[in-house]
Amino acid sequence: MSTHHPTNGEEPEVQGLVLPAEGVEDLTDQLTQYMTEIELGGLTDIMGQVLDDFLDQCGGMPEDLSDPSAFDRITGGQLAVTLAYQVGRLEGRSPQIVERLVRQAVEKWRARNLVDSGEISDADLRNPKELVYPRLRRMQFTNPDQ
Repeated sequence: MSTHHPTNGEEPEVQGLVLPAEGVEDLTDQLTQYMTEIELGGLTDIMGQVLDDFLDQCGGMPEDLSDPSAFDRITGGQLAVTLAYQVGRLEGRSPQIVERLVRQAVEKWRARNLVDSGEISDADLRNPKELVYPRLRRMQFTNPDQ
């Protein structure tokens, strides 16, 4: 029995599609509901250090730890990488659940093709979840020859 919801007899292709901001937030909430084993304090200290090192390497940790906003920046970054780690664990354990939720979001929120441009305008900045972040991720993590 298929866990997918075909449209016109075909599975919607999700590569190269983006959701509107509301769809991203909804999908995030849906995925979080499935992460029942989240214990933000449940990581080993060493795995926490690894996640913190990822944050530090990408510039997510404040340089001035005495700055009044440093604590909030650190804990916000730690929460983000911990949740990303947990989503990765969920996808590793139950890829069919993640795939089903993504496909449902694509259908529900009418995902659109990712804008294929390296130019980011001031107008794009008003809708970063759809028009900026995915393009920056693509520019950063894909081979330019692809």
